[in-house]
Amino acid sequence: MSWKHLSLSVTGSSHSARNEPGQDYCRAGALRFSDRDYFVGLAADGAGSTSRGGTGAEIACETLYARILDAIRGGENLPRDPETGTVAVWITSCRDAIARRAVSDGLPLREYACTLIGVVATEGYLLCFQVGDGCIVMGDGTGYRTVFWPEQGEYANTTFFITDDAFAGHIRTEYGTTCPAEIALFTDGLQNLVLSFSTRTVHEGFFKPLFAALRKNPENGFVDLSGHLRALLSSDDVNARSDDDKTLVLAVNPSPA
Repeated sequence: MSWKHLSLSVTGSSHSARNEPGQDYCRAGALRFSDRDYFVGLAADGAGSTSRGGTGAEIACETLYARILDAIRGGENLPRDPETGTVAVWITSCRDAIARRAVSDGLPLREYACTLIGVVATEGYLLCFQVGDGCIVMGDGTGYRTVFWPEQGEYANTTFFITDDAFAGHIRTEYGTTCPAEIALFTDGLQNLVLSFSTRTVHEGFFKPLFAALRKNPENGFVDLSGHLRALLSSDDVNARSDDDKTLVLAVNPSPA
């Protein structure tokens, strides 16, 4: 049985009020190759202060998703030691793709600023990486933990982007040999709602029922769950607490190990 997953981005009320498109983007998928089931999840948040942050986020996710699938299907050795720099090479390829688009559009690269978080998981293998804020949460059946805490800049509501000149210094990676039962990725529009910044912990009451619903949902029934989740993230109650765009990627592992 392959991974179950769902992913969605909803436009925040601040952008909607100005008739602007959302700046978040995500890409997730499950594939089977050489008798192994893989999950790949990516999420990016375009900087709200830019004109093309959403475009940068989309290019980053689509470029990296294709690169990772090529690596899996090509039988390449996935990174097992973050110091090897493979993740940095992947993210640099995203940045280069965004830079080419900026040149084509005649705009500065900073107008495409975006964060980036990602997970590659299969039996006996887990790779997480992140630049900027947002968060990755893992569940093992007994509780939840963050992989990296959202990285914020010197001032409130600032962070670091893959389009920054010094982006390489902000790439964080974690590699493991145990594949978790549950994985969530989300952008900063959700982080204040689902994380406790005072205790640096995860609000389990948010994730536990969502993972349970995804695990029980039939293979062809994701539309209903996605619709329910989209309505929740777009609700007045949620927008009252966060008017930013919100992206959430969820995945459950059929055979954690």
